[in-house]
Amino acid sequence: MMYKCVILFFLYVLILPARCQTKAGDQCVDDYTKSVGKCSLIENCPSAKKASVGNGITPTFCAYSAFSPTLVCCLDEGSILQTAPTTQEKPPVWSDGDKSKRVSERKCDEYSRDVIHRTHYVALQASDSGVVTAPKCDYQGTGLIVGGEEASVGEFPHMAAIGWRNETGYAFQCGGSLISPKFILTAGHCIKFGGADPAIARLGDHNLDPTVNDRADHVDVPISKVIKHPDYNSPLVYNDIALMELANAVTLRTAIRPACLWTKGGFGTHTSALATGWGVTDDRSQETSKVLRKVSLSLLQNDHCNPLMKNYQTKRKWPGFISSQMCAGELRGGKDTCQGDSGAPLQVVSSDNQCIFHVVGVVSFGRYCAVKGHPGVYTRVSSYLDWIEKTVWPGE
Repeated sequence: MMYKCVILFFLYVLILPARCQTKAGDQCVDDYTKSVGKCSLIENCPSAKKASVGNGITPTFCAYSAFSPTLVCCLDEGSILQTAPTTQEKPPVWSDGDKSKRVSERKCDEYSRDVIHRTHYVALQASDSGVVTAPKCDYQGTGLIVGGEEASVGEFPHMAAIGWRNETGYAFQCGGSLISPKFILTAGHCIKFGGADPAIARLGDHNLDPTVNDRADHVDVPISKVIKHPDYNSPLVYNDIALMELANAVTLRTAIRPACLWTKGGFGTHTSALATGWGVTDDRSQETSKVLRKVSLSLLQNDHCNPLMKNYQTKRKWPGFISSQMCAGELRGGKDTCQGDSGAPLQVVSSDNQCIFHVVGVVSFGRYCAVKGHPGVYTRVSSYLDWIEKTVWPGE
């Protein structure tokens, strides 16, 4: 029996993952009791040998190798009453019950929990022990819609395709963002198409062609109610924002998850944002994309965009930008949103976690698509937070 125990102990030494190398006499923390001890040779630590051989408990190793002396965390020279100080976990991107946050921020924290890996660790120095957090999602980073590139399956889990019934199924004419299990954020001019109300929101899809197996397990959720902003009046382009209430709360999973709402008036440190959609990719042919596409666009100040839109202002009797609108695009041309992208999000990636998207703007309108000197116009989400929160999360 003794031989078997020695062999078992030797196997522990070989197969356990190595810790940072240290030397005899260094302070350590026992994994089981959380008591402070000192690194010692295994043969000089009776308690470690007894725990391993007599009770089958793997000692806490400071350093070991099959070819060099093994150091264990020995409690013989320390006191079991001396425990390692508890460490304050650095909070990840959420904070439960923070009443100083507005409801959309608290909901963002709630919806973001599933995209965090949390790994507890105990270091040799007690003060260094804690929790490591890491992103967990399919986001592939900023891509170079028009001038963009195909998104990856599941990369933008909040994307919604808004569909109207037709003879063959559905015609997807607008995009939107899932912002809660029951609500889609979209553009005000997407509340009707050909005089008809939208029928469904398709979530979790990548390729809208039903004959293509794109590995996306999408769901079609009926739209029960369309809520336009009270100050939106077509054909004017101000307050171009709306909410669509789903008939049923969607079950959240990896490929279907709400986005957060951008709450700041400015853009913070962001100089560009991502637009996503299934809209027109060639302004000449007016052909829409079957696959979800993404494009990176520069965020521009309104006073810079106003002069660029003078001709459009004359045509549409539009006096120019107001604070609840924003502008984004590439002035050299080649990258833009276009018809069919209406209502889709303009979003930035969280600086804390690349899996968390904040919707900054909603695709509203533009004079041309991807033409030099003609950026697109977006509804500024932060200007409508009170209305959105009151509608989506009443009483919270």
